[in-house]
Amino acid sequence: MNTSTGQVTISFEYSRHLGPRFVHGSVQLSFDAFRPYSYRSEAIWPDEGNYEAAIRESVETVLKEQLGSLDKVAVILKSIDYDPINSCEAGFSNAARAATEAAFKV
Repeated sequence: MNTSTGQVTISFEYSRHLGPRFVHGSVQLSFDAFRPYSYRSEAIWPDEGNYEAAIRESVETVLKEQLGSLDKVAVILKSIDYDPINSCEAGFSNAARAATEAAFKV
């Protein structure tokens, strides 16, 4: 995470063809390195699926790997893009992991 600004918003869409179907998930995550750890969601989910827990778990796993603990970085799930046919837990988990890893590279 850029320590000079401390704030970054990352959008990531994961789409992969596996066998007879696609695995899809798309997230926009906002990170603030100047605030203590918290996780909040502003995303609006459709009635047929909510993978909030998988997203949060992926974000927390990467933060622990990168920082060693969960005492830094406020995270907001700003939005998601949901495909009614291809979106699934694995897609959102992979998208959240990639977005969180990318936050440390910009």
